[in-house]
Amino acid sequence: MFFLERKEQYVLPNILGNRSFPVYTYRWKAAAKCEEREPLEEMMKGKDAETHRIVSNLA
Repeated sequence: MFFLERKEQYVLPNILGNRSFPVYTYRWKAAAKCEEREPLEEMMKGKDAETHRIVSNLA
């Protein structure tokens, strides 16, 4: 199974130093899934490679 994922910003509370400054990070969210890689590569053509990726759960 292949997944097309997009990068999304995620904000965590800063627990170090007892400050109220948030920590900005990101996580990958699944946007589409498919049994074959080729349809996802077609969808990926118009997208930025920095914010989108194709991953597989096959070992």
